[in-house]
Amino acid sequence: MSKPSKTINRFFEPLFNLFIWSSGADAKILDQVPTEKNKYYGIGGTIVFTALMASFAGGYAFNTAFKNPMLSVFFGLFWGALIFNLDRYIVSTFGVGDGKRTISRQELVEAAPRLAMAMILGFVIATPLELKLFEKEINAEISNQISIANNKIIESGENDPILTRLRTERTELNTNIQNRTRIIEEKRLAWVQADKDKNDEWNLGKFSGKRGKGGYYEDLKKKAEDAEADYNKVKAEYGALNSSDYDRIDNIDERIEERRQYTNVETQKQKTVQDQNDGLMARLKALDSLTSENSSLATAKWLITIMFIFIEIAPILFKMMTERGPYDDILDRIKYETKVKQMLIQSNLNEEINTQVKINSEKNEQKIQAEMAANNELMQQVLKAQTEVVEVAIENWKKEQKKIVKLNPELVIKTNNN
Repeated sequence: MSKPSKTINRFFEPLFNLFIWSSGADAKILDQVPTEKNKYYGIGGTIVFTALMASFAGGYAFNTAFKNPMLSVFFGLFWGALIFNLDRYIVSTFGVGDGKRTISRQELVEAAPRLAMAMILGFVIATPLELKLFEKEINAEISNQISIANNKIIESGENDPILTRLRTERTELNTNIQNRTRIIEEKRLAWVQADKDKNDEWNLGKFSGKRGKGGYYEDLKKKAEDAEADYNKVKAEYGALNSSDYDRIDNIDERIEERRQYTNVETQKQKTVQDQNDGLMARLKALDSLTSENSSLATAKWLITIMFIFIEIAPILFKMMTERGPYDDILDRIKYETKVKQMLIQSNLNEEINTQVKINSEKNEQKIQAEMAANNELMQQVLKAQTEVVEVAIENWKKEQKKIVKLNPELVIKTNNN
């Protein structure tokens, strides 16, 4: 082998070792069957690169939500490590199936839980990357949604019920003032016309044809005086009402201004919150809205999702379609040897335990026999002592009875007869 080839191999050797370890294969066994290494290079490489994509996706999603680059890097690494560990577990716990190139129904049933987990991971990894790939479209959609929301906020501020009520009340007061002012003006014009008719009659004889006090002058004078009195009365009464309404309008204007300032502040707060509504959930909603309106975008999104799902399940499918090789035979032999050794150890342990139990049982039996023998000897001694005590008691009783017979034989005879 040439020096460049050796240099390249040394350069990639740590990477290949990482792929082997990631695939869950036993490197020592693979050293015995080098032809099997390429298979596990592919499986391990898929797991490693999937974890890298998961790191990018997790970091982007975290940065979108929290706007913190340092924490996003940390979370991205953590998320990638988590996905890597799950993928490695899923692949390493699945064997080679039935050892054929085709996938049987039984293999699919056995792999169903792992395939389901892999599909879920594919969705999880694909979503943040889709957000990044369609970032421009999503930003435009979010801006549009924010603009619509802000317009609604402004409309709600303008249509504030308190402001509406105050404006309605102000309009009613203005209408009343205008109506009263119109009536006052009508009364004034009536008075002016009546006074003019009176003066024309006096100066020109307009109605009677004679100047001065004619037949109509007194009537016109009274009419002018009544019109003036009516005008002054209406002016005083309605003027007071108008003055009161003007004061109320000034008060309403102040309240309207205060309420408008309050609604402007609240509207600005809501607009500020809405303008900042570009986090992860907002982007997910925007993407959902875009895909529901744009079939091309929806197709692209699903193709990306399917691609990541396929990447996730590829190692499992690859294992299901892989024929048994020497690596699997050696691994099965090692597993069998380990199992037999463990069974032998367990058997020896059981035998030792049984022997120890038997020895302990015999010791306990001997101890019990010794205790029973000691108890029998003790009982014999107690019985002997009791016999001796009884004999002494009988002897003493016999002596007492002899004394009684000697002293009073008649009493003894009488007692026996009774």
